[in-house]
Amino acid sequence: MREKCREEGVARLLVVERGAPPPLCIDPIEDWVRAPVSRVDIDARKNSLRERALRYRSPTVDDGRSLYYNSSVITVSDAQAALLHLFVDHFTEVVSRKDLEDRVAERVSRPSRNSLDLLIMRLRRRVPEVGLAIRTVRGRGYVLEPTTRRQRHDLPSNYKDDQTNRSLDN
Repeated sequence: MREKCREEGVARLLVVERGAPPPLCIDPIEDWVRAPVSRVDIDARKNSLRERALRYRSPTVDDGRSLYYNSSVITVSDAQAALLHLFVDHFTEVVSRKDLEDRVAERVSRPSRNSLDLLIMRLRRRVPEVGLAIRTVRGRGYVLEPTTRRQRHDLPSNYKDDQTNRSLDN
């Protein structure tokens, strides 16, 4: 079971019996406690593992324009994928507007002043489907980061995946 959870990227809290040797935990989303253990200690370790899991798990973008994160996937346009590659390379870090504009200029034959804004707006609508968000850092750029559970449930009631406008995103 432990190996299966490791392969699937599931965080693990191992409870070790008194007198048993401690396990070797080299995976950042695995930890252990020795029995008997209080409910407070288990909850604290679970919360710590949850935070580490968010920090160590990064999204990926493949050449087929698919964004993968937390066992979910979305497909985006070529131009959006180009931006996502930059965001994924700097996951949870600020990506400057200039770097993003340069990336758009490489992909769009005649970028307008608001090409980047339009691409960011469309990405912001899509990335919550996989548990991510793009946040503006005023005067510096944007950050791709995991959403909180509350943010994922706060999507507008009329939110839907609109695949029909995919050609407009290029």
